[in-house]
Amino acid sequence: MRGSPVRPVTIPALREWQPGAGSFEPGSPVRVVLAATLSETAEVFARDLRALGVDVEVIVQGGPPARGDVQLRLDAADPGLGAEGYRLELGQAAVITANTAAGVFYGTRSLLQLLAQPEPVPAGVARDWPRYGERGLMVDIGRKHFDYDWLAARVRELAYLKLNRLHLHFTEDIGWRIESDRNPPLHAEQHLRKQQVRDLVALAARHHITVVPEIDLPGHMGAALAPHPEFQLRDASGTANPGKLDYTIDGARQFVTELIEEYLPLFPGHLWHTGADEFLGPAHYARYPQLERYAKQTYGSDANAKDGVLGLLNEVNDLVRGRGKTLRMWGDGLGGGRAVGVDPSVDVEWWTDITPLSELAPVPTPRQVLDAGHRIHNASWYPTYYTNLPAPEPPRPDLPGMYEKWRVHRFRGQRYVDGTVGAPYHDIDPAEAANLGSTLHVWNDEPEQETAAEIARGIHQRLRVLAQHTWESPCLVPSYAEFEPLIIRVGDAPGA
Repeated sequence: MRGSPVRPVTIPALREWQPGAGSFEPGSPVRVVLAATLSETAEVFARDLRALGVDVEVIVQGGPPARGDVQLRLDAADPGLGAEGYRLELGQAAVITANTAAGVFYGTRSLLQLLAQPEPVPAGVARDWPRYGERGLMVDIGRKHFDYDWLAARVRELAYLKLNRLHLHFTEDIGWRIESDRNPPLHAEQHLRKQQVRDLVALAARHHITVVPEIDLPGHMGAALAPHPEFQLRDASGTANPGKLDYTIDGARQFVTELIEEYLPLFPGHLWHTGADEFLGPAHYARYPQLERYAKQTYGSDANAKDGVLGLLNEVNDLVRGRGKTLRMWGDGLGGGRAVGVDPSVDVEWWTDITPLSELAPVPTPRQVLDAGHRIHNASWYPTYYTNLPAPEPPRPDLPGMYEKWRVHRFRGQRYVDGTVGAPYHDIDPAEAANLGSTLHVWNDEPEQETAAEIARGIHQRLRVLAQHTWESPCLVPSYAEFEPLIIRVGDAPGA
């Protein structure tokens, strides 16, 4: 079965579509019939249908569906669908079949989008699956507080678009935004309580979204170190660098271990982000002779100061791997050492090819990251960064360039004007299996510049472009100008 130009409008687009005769007309009420193992998926689907004004009954039963029913089925007969794909048959009834509950869930998202449009739902058969396993949104809540309701609305929006990651950058120099049990506590006045985090993680899980926590270290630790000045990095004259951890102190490394262990139980997902970005620029290491001294004592006479940072990352990796999790880091912190390399089991989020804030050597290219054995995630400044930095930083990436020029195998840093003008892309093989996917990144370096509502509006279209390109089904239309009307047709997540 091959796709055709008559595919119904969904975001992301259906990968394959075989049109049929007539249309699917939901019953009144709509009966959602399923096996008991899909009850949670059915409950979320029923809630969303009710938000569209549809009367719904959820029925656990076997046998064929009746006219107007929506049937949810698990069946491993189509291995080509993988772990997140599904088959959607539309006719007298709507039948969603997948190998996993996640696949069934994504089938309900497509059907929701079709039901939200004024046109009749066309009859036909779709087979649909994503190219990339990681598709999502990162929010810098360290610099700017976002309340539970705003984040819960983002979960529903991500799910509507078949996005499956919510990365929360919890900690920054100016704010620790997750409840701390320490005495004195680390958290800012505005923060998420641990119970709110548990509720958000549970809500995300019901929508097949993994919450990825980031506790950034050894830089960006100002909020954590304010009540612990004894662990702040100090230069030879004793002047503190308040946002940097002096990991050469045994107690400082124990402090890091205790922080991570406090929060590990809150996040059952398989990913943990340690940041590791922007610790020191290349001209600054000499101000802190204890860093090189520690590295040589620990890793040998050939070691340089950066080796101590990389060694700390490996220690964090050992800690979280012991809890069944995979560690993530930003790519600018990956290189620069002489005696120590970051363990290849650590995933790398590549965001730029140049930064004066963190590297003793050029930032490794995406190809070099892969050649070192790491899996890679496309966090390219262009076009995945939604920032509010003033000039001389580049403007926010343009939406036509994001839709028309960029794909997930194309990596690009911050030296650009738009999708066409700027430093070249670092392209890798589109079929590279170690390319995990991509995420839209909301950074709040100027936290008061936009309200939470303005940010939600600002990322609305960008999330839809990202959803299309990370699913990577054939685009319905070639230009962003033609894509915008499809965004309006599909609408927003029910209840978001």
